[in-house]
Amino acid sequence: MIVLGLHFGHDAAATVVRDGAVVSYVLRERHTRVKHAASLDVATVRRALAVAGVQPGELDAVAVCSTQNVELIVDDPAALSVTYPRTDPFGRPCSLLQQEPDAAERRGTGTLLHFLYDPDLAATWLGRSYARLYPEHTSLDRADVPATPWIDDFVTTPEWDAARGLADLAATPLAPDERLRYGFHLPVEVTLDGVTVPGYAVHHHLAHAGSVYYASGLAEAAVLTHDGYAEGESYHSGMYYLGRGNALYPLSPHHLGLGGLYDRVGAALGLGVVGPAGKLMGLAAYGRPRFYSSRFLGNHADLRERFPVDVATAWLRHCRREAERMGYDLTPYGDPEQATAPVNADIAASTQKLFEETRMEAVRALHAALGAAGLTTGALCLSGGTALNCPSNSRIAQDGPFPQVFVEPACDDGGIAVGAALAVHHSILDRPLREPSDEPRFPSPYLGAAPDDDAVDRAVAAVGDRIRVEDLRDEGPARRAAEDLVANRVLAWFDGGSEAGPRALGHRSILADPRDASNWPRVNRIKTRESWRPFAPAVLAEHAADWFRDLPLPSPYMLFNAVVRRADIPAVTHVDGTARIQTVDASAGGYHAVISAFHDRTGVPVVMNTSLNGPGEPIVERPEEALDLFLKTELDVLYLSGLRITRA
Repeated sequence: MIVLGLHFGHDAAATVVRDGAVVSYVLRERHTRVKHAASLDVATVRRALAVAGVQPGELDAVAVCSTQNVELIVDDPAALSVTYPRTDPFGRPCSLLQQEPDAAERRGTGTLLHFLYDPDLAATWLGRSYARLYPEHTSLDRADVPATPWIDDFVTTPEWDAARGLADLAATPLAPDERLRYGFHLPVEVTLDGVTVPGYAVHHHLAHAGSVYYASGLAEAAVLTHDGYAEGESYHSGMYYLGRGNALYPLSPHHLGLGGLYDRVGAALGLGVVGPAGKLMGLAAYGRPRFYSSRFLGNHADLRERFPVDVATAWLRHCRREAERMGYDLTPYGDPEQATAPVNADIAASTQKLFEETRMEAVRALHAALGAAGLTTGALCLSGGTALNCPSNSRIAQDGPFPQVFVEPACDDGGIAVGAALAVHHSILDRPLREPSDEPRFPSPYLGAAPDDDAVDRAVAAVGDRIRVEDLRDEGPARRAAEDLVANRVLAWFDGGSEAGPRALGHRSILADPRDASNWPRVNRIKTRESWRPFAPAVLAEHAADWFRDLPLPSPYMLFNAVVRRADIPAVTHVDGTARIQTVDASAGGYHAVISAFHDRTGVPVVMNTSLNGPGEPIVERPEEALDLFLKTELDVLYLSGLRITRA
């Protein structure tokens, strides 16, 4: 069976899944060069099909998903369109359709265009954010942007509507229910280049759950999804699920608002309007959690009676009041040029502690609720934007009730096209898993299409005499790259297909020697980043336990923090002695060979790894983008698909 997955929200993407295996994946931002790009263009969909070698007429099903309240917008509606029929061509159970045959007409939503074209809404924080994600609107009249409504509201239960606190959730048996399993999709028909294919619109968090559970390869696991930006009401901010065999069962909303609070604090500290969470996570290590208060611990139901305003506003007021009471200098508050000043760093550290403690309580509540239903599973899968928080993931893995914790690399919205397609294939259409296991597997994150030699050669020729090129494709570039690292050169490494997810994992990376502490500020200058932001180590998997502790191993996706055991790698050791590590084995290809060669020469099985991109840009995808970045920065060497490139 061949399923096309389409995600129309921010971090839009298209994927092709054949018999439960991902055979192509295209993240739109990598090609449009608009970070977190929203809406789909037909080129992205056609590219995903071309890489998979699939024609529209060969598709068996389509899975459609989006970000909450983001309608389905496409650049060429004549070539790609989505409609909601009132019948299911596959004849599968569909709880919402059975309950409400006109659900699509009654429940359709979408606010992106309102925020872009209404002058008052466009001036708001959300309006400015949407404008960055969909800049095409500036050249289009509102009437020229047709949109198909999105469906956010599916089935519910009286217990869910009651919005219970975490303690109540922990005491409530949560058991699988077939009505709920089939309650979070609606039939769709997608017409692409004149071919109409049946499929399903899949709820946002079911797609998150599908992306992590089916990637894990586990035969059974609990699942917790929770978005960044989420405010905590109903199941729109996230859900508890149980994955059992090929089925995904929604168990309950958890009503967490951590994602929204975390991003609000990051924005208040001057760390940016779009995507401040990653910076806040790094800043937290510079401070102490002196403002932490357990009064803010809980979900939306726990907190709504305690605070008359929204929790994020109450938390920020609390932190400022405490800082003033303790005699802090509040002048640097929110000044990005003074991000590491005590008031900012301690607010960041306090927010990180609140995030970790609340998320841990939510995990414990899920474990207890499964136990109350007589269900036991040793595995937990985490997805949604909050699963990018490495210190929290490590806390859950080290101190939580589940012995196994799995997070997939594209746990943000960039992964839900894959998750929706897998949920349709396995849970909705009831296709079996491929060799389920009691231990998590770690599928390759390198889902992008690798450029062929002709594409590389054309890009190099276009640069002309501005570069010198050594062709190392026959002998392999690893030895020379390791020599460059030992000589303390900072190199760009471009090899094979690009990574899925927001973290560079060695196919579109900047690499440096971790032994030289000066490479920390040096690489930040090259990337035009704040000087205080840390870098990650990539370590040979077989040596990881000798250099790092207090994390689950292997950790191939850079999603867990570890304590650094040795003082030899200061450029990748954060100020609190931790690091966000990536373990690397032979499946990473030439990247593994470089680290191995560096280890042979230095005795250190670790290199510094950061993403190959400029400020505010997506990770590079194509050879010409890598060359452009190399020529306009102070990178010393570019390794481009086996070519060693320096400036002329």
